[in-house]
Amino acid sequence: MKTILVIEDEPLVRSFVVRVLTRENYRVLEADSATEAREVSNDFEKIDLVITDHTIETRTGRLLVAQLRLSRPHLKVLHMSGYSEEYLLSRGTLPIGTPFLPKPFVHTNLVDAVQRLFSPPADRYWSVTADLPPLIH
Repeated sequence: MKTILVIEDEPLVRSFVVRVLTRENYRVLEADSATEAREVSNDFEKIDLVITDHTIETRTGRLLVAQLRLSRPHLKVLHMSGYSEEYLLSRGTLPIGTPFLPKPFVHTNLVDAVQRLFSPPADRYWSVTADLPPLIH
């Protein structure tokens, strides 16, 4: 059974994500802050995926994930945000190719995003908002 840590400070969003993933037979851990996420992470040896709000408290979820990856270098992550992917990319807070799920979303979007992260490596580079123009080199 895969274990997922959900980090979200908005109780309604967090409970929705936890409920959907539990129904999909994932073991789901939850945290409402960066501090709680670190505590939960320390209490559980096996965490396969972190789903985090892109902005948690006063920091980006990316910084929190970097801290969690110190002890779990291969940790998969899915960022979610009410800001658009284009906006976060333009601000430089979301690296290109980072798995991202825009809020609001429905349960099928969430389940699809999680399943993609657990799929073979060839299918991992993706974006829910696939209408971005190609990069020019």
